[in-house]
Amino acid sequence: MPRSGTQERRRKGRLKLPRVVRVRPSEPALHDFDEVLPTHNAAQDSVYFVSKNRTYKEGMRLFITFPYSDSPGSINQESLGKVVRVEELNHGRRGIAVQILMPLYLGAKETLR
Repeated sequence: MPRSGTQERRRKGRLKLPRVVRVRPSEPALHDFDEVLPTHNAAQDSVYFVSKNRTYKEGMRLFITFPYSDSPGSINQESLGKVVRVEELNHGRRGIAVQILMPLYLGAKETLR
């Protein structure tokens, strides 16, 4: 949903069907958390979710697994992401918009979680 008074900058459409995303910081020495949350919307190169975690800041680098599944045998591809927007919502919640920058690989295989 575009903010009022701003031009729509998205190049790709959004999927408004909730999917699960796993989020953790790329620098756990600074902030250590590991969240599994539903998305509010997503595109091929970005996700938007709501969290009560106060740690998220614009420019923060994250490891993003999207879509995420904890089912046995699931192959979860982890990517590097960057927080591009943090919106203050009601009841202590915050909307977090993350741009997915690039997939991460361990050797010749995708990272598994």
